Amino acid sequence: MRVSASDGAFQVAVADTGIGISEADQAEILNEFYQADSSTTRAQGGTGLGLAIATRMVELHGGRLWIESVPGEGSTFLFSLPIRAEQNVVKKGGLA
Repeated sequence: MRVSASDGAFQVAVADTGIGISEADQAEILNEFYQADSSTTRAQGGTGLGLAIATRMVELHGGRLWIESVPGEGSTFLFSLPIRAEQNVVKKGGLA
């Protein structure tokens, strides 16, 4: 894991040495219920919601999540968040 800060945001990067993710799958893998390997012989279970939920949480906090990957070499999952959050005042009936 690597953490850095610059330009008013901090960035977290988590790398693996797995099989990597194809460019076509990188474009889809952050979507709900998408699985890069949906075959009946895949080794890992799951519904394909983890990255979609993580992406949504990061975006709700004003950030961005993305993937850098090379098939056969592994993947790096990154997100950035602003260091200073905007303050929202909650009033009856919703946000002000």
